Amino acid sequence: MRIFYCRVGWMKKYKGYVDNDRPVNGGKYNKTHIGHEVYNFLQHGGEYYGFVQSGNISIEKLGATRKDSEVDDVLVVWVSTKPSGGQYIIGWYKNATVYRMLQKAPDSVIAERDLKDYYDYNIFSKDATLLNENERKKIIKGMGHYNTWYGDDGETDAEVLRYIDAYENKQLAEITDIEKGLEQLEGLEKETIIKGRVNQNKFRDALLKRYQHCCLCQVNDSHFLVASHIKPWSESSGTEKLDIDNGLLLCPDHDRLFDSGYISFNDGGSVIISDKLTDINRMMLNINPGMKIEVTEGNIEYIRYHRENKYKG
Repeated sequence: MRIFYCRVGWMKKYKGYVDNDRPVNGGKYNKTHIGHEVYNFLQHGGEYYGFVQSGNISIEKLGATRKDSEVDDVLVVWVSTKPSGGQYIIGWYKNATVYRMLQKAPDSVIAERDLKDYYDYNIFSKDATLLNENERKKIIKGMGHYNTWYGDDGETDAEVLRYIDAYENKQLAEITDIEKGLEQLEGLEKETIIKGRVNQNKFRDALLKRYQHCCLCQVNDSHFLVASHIKPWSESSGTEKLDIDNGLLLCPDHDRLFDSGYISFNDGGSVIISDKLTDINRMMLNINPGMKIEVTEGNIEYIRYHRENKYKG
């Protein structure tokens, strides 16, 4: 296993400059500018374009030859200095490609970003995990003040691998517990049961904390609020199943409309209403074209999936 450690500034989400979430620590640049790692965990069609501040990366230390421009199948461990001190693992890329020199992200990726000048990347993956701030508990020693480290400490590497395995096994156990005993079910029946179980889970608690009321209306009694996956559970990866950005908090009527594809949203959060929903039902279900939800950078990829695959246009 080739492990590459990369130090970046500390952020909550790394999904764009949203709600003043910008990299702190991580180098002098971040004191006066927004570090380019700001998009390291923003998904683009299942792809992640990561940036670490460095000169040319010595990829031969990761198994490449001097003639190679990139090396594949690397475990990239992202490390950051917590505001209170100490360098902690904040996430990782699996099966990553590490480039010797900076690359330019595809135009389609840049178009989705608010900061259009932030297009450089030197690490790419389709398998990324970002830890919530309260889960970042594993300290990394040995990097000093360097932004990159090639994992030349076998003991540290072994500890890191055990840590990642334990985290992923815990996630898998949580997903398995939700799906327990449903092997013979499929389709809507399975989704309905899973949704009920998810709404007894910390996923719902996190959505309640984030929104506090229905995203579309002002219903705020928790008894009437539903945690709704944007990209359906059955079509989500393990990470996506538990990703808070893949969720909306909705009242029962709006949850049913959204799950059934009679409403969706544009990238700005404005509601899109299907022509299949009659005027009388629009009125009775309290849905109108002026409604809007707050959308984070992390929501957008999931909302696009819903709009393109679930919405009854």
